[in-house]
Amino acid sequence: MKQPTWGTYYWSFFLVLVSLLFLVPELIALFTNATNTLSDYSWRELTVHNGLHINQHTLAWWLSLIAWLVAVVVLTLHIWWKSVA
Repeated sequence: MKQPTWGTYYWSFFLVLVSLLFLVPELIALFTNATNTLSDYSWRELTVHNGLHINQHTLAWWLSLIAWLVAVVVLTLHIWWKSVA
């Protein structure tokens, strides 16, 4: 039986930590002040003038966000814990 290396724990901890450090402030900003979000910053840098407030996002936007989150969870489970076939 092969022994797991420190990388097994390091990469899973790193992924969770980076996700939380990015996701939590982004969600807080999205619901409190949309001008503090990464997307708003990107729109300003790219000079896109049609940024949307939280209540103006479409169903497709919300579904793509949910699909992205599901993909992250499934890939994480598959890569580090081999719990998804």
